Amino acid sequence: MDNAIARRLVVAGMFVVCASAALADATASRPFQSAVARQKVQRVVIDIPAASISIRNGDANTIGISGVISREYDGPSDRAKAQKIVDATSVGIYVSNDEAVVRPRFGPAAKGWRGETFNSFEVTVTVPPGLSLEIGTRYGELAIEGTFGNIDVDLRAGEIKLRTPRNAVRELNASCRVGEVHANLGDEVIKREGVLPGKTHFVNAQGKGLVNLHVTAGEIDVELTR
Repeated sequence: MDNAIARRLVVAGMFVVCASAALADATASRPFQSAVARQKVQRVVIDIPAASISIRNGDANTIGISGVISREYDGPSDRAKAQKIVDATSVGIYVSNDEAVVRPRFGPAAKGWRGETFNSFEVTVTVPPGLSLEIGTRYGELAIEGTFGNIDVDLRAGEIKLRTPRNAVRELNASCRVGEVHANLGDEVIKREGVLPGKTHFVNAQGKGLVNLHVTAGEIDVELTR
């Protein structure tokens, strides 16, 4: 192989590497952050259909959210449009009486099925200890850690991780149709895997909250701490 051919192959290889990196970074994104006073809120509802969500305890008087909204695009010609849609998309907290709802909001540039559908949400939610949670997310990953009231989750596909004190749970029901349910109950570890692996049921008369976790296809990991 002569030097000219070798140089051309090196240049071609560098072009492929650079192009691959550019395609890997073909994502428009922007961060968001907001908070509201707890007021009389006793329950937080997460109304984001598909997302990666982390929920943990925070200030006793504040409900907060932060994260990143992102959107993939096909090439340079689509970059400006993707960024415009992302910039017109956010996540808000809406309080009504004893309930706070966390849900996306879309400005004019993000309206319509396409603008509202192909976005990725990574969200961290902080709530006062003891509040109940209702999760309306259907696809994604959910990590819950802290002390809460009742917890209700029903994913169609994805992963649920829950780490909470044992004395915060009066009754636990964890199940999936296809996948895995692993539960460390403090004095017992239960593992269920496969198709229709059954339900993990735990009762603690001294506990407080009712916890229902279900995923149609995916994985559930529960750890009850002392």
